[in-house]
Amino acid sequence: MIVYVLLRAIARVALRWYYRDIQVEGLERFPRRGPLLLVVNHPNALVDALLVGWIVPRRVRITAKSTLFKNPIADRLLRWIGVVPLQRAHDVSEPGVRSDPMRNRDAFRSVRDVLRAQGVVLIFPEGISHDEPFLAPLKSGAARMALYAAGSGGVANLSIVPIGLTFERKDEPRTRVLVQIGEPIVMSTWQGPPQGSAADALTDEIETRLRAVTLNYASSDDAARSLHLASVLAALFDEVVRVSQRPRGFGAEATLARRINEWAERLQSADPDLRTQADSLVRRLEAVQREVAEEGLLLEDIGISLSVKHALRFVLSEGWLLLIGGPVALWGRINHWLPFSAARALGMRSVESASDPAMRTVLAGAALVLLAYLAQTAAVAALWGPIIAAAYLVSLPIAADINFYLSERMHRAACRARTYLRFRREPILQQRLATELGSLRRDVIAFERTLDAGDVARPT
Repeated sequence: MIVYVLLRAIARVALRWYYRDIQVEGLERFPRRGPLLLVVNHPNALVDALLVGWIVPRRVRITAKSTLFKNPIADRLLRWIGVVPLQRAHDVSEPGVRSDPMRNRDAFRSVRDVLRAQGVVLIFPEGISHDEPFLAPLKSGAARMALYAAGSGGVANLSIVPIGLTFERKDEPRTRVLVQIGEPIVMSTWQGPPQGSAADALTDEIETRLRAVTLNYASSDDAARSLHLASVLAALFDEVVRVSQRPRGFGAEATLARRINEWAERLQSADPDLRTQADSLVRRLEAVQREVAEEGLLLEDIGISLSVKHALRFVLSEGWLLLIGGPVALWGRINHWLPFSAARALGMRSVESASDPAMRTVLAGAALVLLAYLAQTAAVAALWGPIIAAAYLVSLPIAADINFYLSERMHRAACRARTYLRFRREPILQQRLATELGSLRRDVIAFERTLDAGDVARPT
């Protein structure tokens, strides 16, 4: 358990370093007790397991493909951590030979034993990690595990919890992640079909609930366009907030992206005039966003106050924070610069998949941070004794967190200050942009009301 807690803390530092913001929605749905089978989409290789292990407030046992266990050292390490090997059909089958349906008997029993002990098991029902912008067809393994455990396995009160992982750009550092916890399937109340396969029916139910917490697109281009438009719309309707307030999370944009998909589906059968109106709105949104970006500004800062009183309050609050937190943040940056820089260099070598940079960087970062912590703590212990060394070790992840927080806040403060100074010099620019944004807001709301009212006539 101590090893798990240590690895979880190190993974937290590495994930927080690589991703700018990791937002969790639906944590109140997560059962605090009882046996759980977590079913998660799999867009980003081992990073997905690290994210779930960090987010979930209980110890998680992970299932993984059996090919990872072929190396004797990896086999011993993975089993020591508590990873359960799963044999996928295409990993063990030969051409023309049907795979053995009982090949995972030991794995099912291992999972059952964890669940009997009121534990938590993670499985990726897609069976593979992939770069496609949609949920791959689910394998039946998760459903069969749940049915076996809740049936002949004797596991009472089992729940299946769907968790969706959505990455803003999974291969880019300092981007955002959304973790959405869906509505659990309670096996004691789930009703299988009167006829047919219960495993197939439960797999369909798992897929439905996973789709409710993931974004799915026909192509990567569609995904990029939808998320970009959602980002612009979110910024358009954002209120001006203090720099000290939490910035807009990725969840707001994901919600808008789903809404955009609904609009797109309705527009397929809409009157040509309405489709023309939609195209015009998109062009106007993109034009104003492009202009604001070229000016080095942010859409959400257009409405800031230009009063001297607000400016003085801003300078005092941010200056005080920098004065107090700056030294601690600098301490965190110095202590983590070398392992993080080395991890980033390793992560960008021989990239073959969009998941490679994040996976390699986060894993290398976790390993290198651990080694750096151990080396520094040993040196401090040799110089000043174990008590000071223990305090030093505790200070390292805290200083890293302060560095992450302060770096992001100072970046936002610099953007806000630049916008303020620009508008003080050119107040007409602010007035013109504010007028255009107000017009766009009204037109977007009117367009949405038209669609929601059902005034979408089919073309003749």
